[in-house]
Amino acid sequence: MDPLPSKRFDPPQTRVRTISPFMPFKPVHSYTRTRIADVVSDQIRALITSGALLPGQRLPAERDLAEQLNVSRPSLREALIRLESDGFIQAAARSGFVVSDVTAPLVSAPLAALLSQHPTASADVLELRHGLESLATGYAAERATATDLARITEAFNALKTAAIEPKRTRIAEHDAAFHLAIADATHNLALAHVMHGLHELVRESMLTSHRLVDYDNDVEANLLAQHQAIFDAILARDPQRAREAAGAHLDYVSTLYRERLPRLPKPEANRYPAKNQNPETTP
Repeated sequence: MDPLPSKRFDPPQTRVRTISPFMPFKPVHSYTRTRIADVVSDQIRALITSGALLPGQRLPAERDLAEQLNVSRPSLREALIRLESDGFIQAAARSGFVVSDVTAPLVSAPLAALLSQHPTASADVLELRHGLESLATGYAAERATATDLARITEAFNALKTAAIEPKRTRIAEHDAAFHLAIADATHNLALAHVMHGLHELVRESMLTSHRLVDYDNDVEANLLAQHQAIFDAILARDPQRAREAAGAHLDYVSTLYRERLPRLPKPEANRYPAKNQNPETTP
């Protein structure tokens, strides 16, 4: 099956991901008291729940999937309709189905609306990214399989290519894709789904970062070097170095925000007063 290209936020859209043609589906055997469609939908639901199928992954074409599952196309179609109704999969742009980003409507949409009304909340997005991406990078260094490393390498090479293009029009997209590939390599279903659900929000945060510096060559070179450090630490399977590299990268981005957007709070400021302090009188 040929890989399809990845695909602003209103409404949230699921990115279509390139996956291996060797899918984890098992042939379905005939049951006397169980509907075939039920068995098929249960198997696909279990693969999604376990993380074997990740958000944005495209399911094989109907004919191919029916063959892999050893079921009729009408039974498969019934199972897919049920999974779509339950929100586990959604129709893809060029026919077929992809695994849904179940957290996107619940997380990204409200946060995107918040950011549109309160631009200084970008600092909060950076704090969120700092926690999630540092955690994800460390886990990826520990747990990434050979396939995961190949996907991370592919995403990093695409990011490098975008970084040296004269206009750098797609650098934020590839920046986000690199971090999502890392999240997938954590093999932590909750973390992967949250990162995918926040994809558009994170991409917008990255786009803002690049626009703030007007794609300055020196700054972009620093950002790429930081991504290289993250990439190298993951390949070296060094979790501590990977977390430190991710943290250093986001600290640098936070500095760019404070320099370019002076309204953002300074790191030494007490943004959340202690319980015994009066916010009205806190300096």
